[in-house]
Amino acid sequence: MAIELEHVGIASSQPDKRALLQDITVRLNRGEITLLLGCTGSGKTTLLQTIAGLKPPDAGSLKLDGEPFWQNGKVPQSILLQMGLVFQFPEQQLFARSIGREFAYSLRPYRLPDEQKKKQISEALERWDSPAGQGEKERFHSDRSPFALSGGERRRLGLALGTATQPSWLLLDEPSAGLEAQSVVMLLDALDQHRTAGEGAIVATHDLDTFLPHADRVLLLQEGRLVADLTPRELHTRPDLLELAGMGLPPSMQLAQQFAAAGIHFPSTALTPEEMAEGIVQSVNKPIEPKVDVIGNEDQCRIDEVKLALSSSNISGGEGTQEAIYAHVESGSSRGLYGAMDPRLKWILYILLVTATMLQHHWLGLSLTLVPVILALVVLPRQALMGCLKLMKPLVLFFIVSTALSGTTLSTEGGALHFGFSLIQAEGTLLNVYRLFIVTLASLWFSLTTPYGRMVEGLNWVLGIGKKIKLPVSSFALAVSLIFRFIPMIWSEWQRFSLIVRARGKAALRPNTVRVRDLGPMVIPLLMALFQRAEDMTIAMEMRKVRENSLLGARSSLLVWSKRDTWICIIGLIVFVFYIRIRD
Repeated sequence: MAIELEHVGIASSQPDKRALLQDITVRLNRGEITLLLGCTGSGKTTLLQTIAGLKPPDAGSLKLDGEPFWQNGKVPQSILLQMGLVFQFPEQQLFARSIGREFAYSLRPYRLPDEQKKKQISEALERWDSPAGQGEKERFHSDRSPFALSGGERRRLGLALGTATQPSWLLLDEPSAGLEAQSVVMLLDALDQHRTAGEGAIVATHDLDTFLPHADRVLLLQEGRLVADLTPRELHTRPDLLELAGMGLPPSMQLAQQFAAAGIHFPSTALTPEEMAEGIVQSVNKPIEPKVDVIGNEDQCRIDEVKLALSSSNISGGEGTQEAIYAHVESGSSRGLYGAMDPRLKWILYILLVTATMLQHHWLGLSLTLVPVILALVVLPRQALMGCLKLMKPLVLFFIVSTALSGTTLSTEGGALHFGFSLIQAEGTLLNVYRLFIVTLASLWFSLTTPYGRMVEGLNWVLGIGKKIKLPVSSFALAVSLIFRFIPMIWSEWQRFSLIVRARGKAALRPNTVRVRDLGPMVIPLLMALFQRAEDMTIAMEMRKVRENSLLGARSSLLVWSKRDTWICIIGLIVFVFYIRIRD
């Protein structure tokens, strides 16, 4: 009974197509607690979400007890129901007006009898709800709002929701982050009970001191590759593996190294404070001897192999915990047309296109302005283009509904209520929303292909003339730049919360698909996260003391105009003149 990964690989959706997972082949067994270790960007979160059935592999295959994960583009619900993924910030998955409704939503896919639901909820509350003092009311009362809880309590409630379903596999992403000591003890106890029940747990973590003593197995990732598969005690004898992987050593390993440097024998496999204390007591009664190499030839060969695997990859990393499909094209990451274009040129082209679009009065002219926008979008990476299409679907639906409503007429002629439809009114509205649709697509292209810093610098240059005549253009530049900044940010957050509702909803869906019934659980946390991001951005601006004149007038290395930019600008002006001539 195990999860089997065979040559699994996943590529980034960014234009550089960097590999997030590379040729992962491993068997994960029930009855074990497996740790995923690695520095930021090593692929831990991606691997967890792949095992949870949220990310389809670009190469290789996954099987659960011999049954393939992905079948006809979907993961069967029978597999999804066995996976219990708890995200890095579990408190962000809360959406309901009461804690009872949160548990009901998590348990709904399992279609359990009412008595069984009550039993599982009761067991989860008994494990995770611990009042601070005698006689205090329970914190996780079913009628209480989850948003009335403190930050640590909400995080613990998120863990309770993840374990209430009693999944066969617990998949935890940095579960100890932000938890107080008492909650960490609860978490370790829950993991131990899960293992005792014969089930499996996979924990991605940087907290070695907390989890190593309780783990059965350690997988070390580096740049998306599995470079070590060993036990916690074996890892303690090889601290160089963690150092080469870019991770710091836990205090127990540091203490063992300091003892060894002083010539004092100390058991390097001491995983708990008790074992360390016992080792220190034993070591003080032994004579100090010169440091010797106790690693055998076979062990040394294994270490050398792992060192070679680590050294062949770049230590710097860069995956990030949550990756947006609409990632910006950094100047050094892409050699394509968009990455090389000067941001001033992009602003000029964008302004010319929007102006030409707004001046069109007929369908033909508007359709011609749409042509360069479509040509610019189709050369984006495939995943980014698919993300654009998904983002446009609700917008198109909104335009259709708006057009239908605008054409609807109502009269009371003859004393009766009559509904009608005016094609002229509907056509006028449709022409306007079509114009807005083209401008939205152009804005989306701009935000996807221009990093924020380059966008601001380019806009400052475009508005430089206004600065010379004492116009308050810096505030306008900042506002426009932030609006464009929020376009990819909204999509990034949408992608993140869609993964959360898919993990909790357990529906057999194609990737990046969300059911209509899950929009409520998704939209509320999404809006709260966006408000928080906006607040954080505002605070950051205040801390950096953004002044009206601080954004304009400075020379920047981000602005490099080439001969190709000149030719593109000339072509853009010619096309703009053509659009102006055909507007009537």
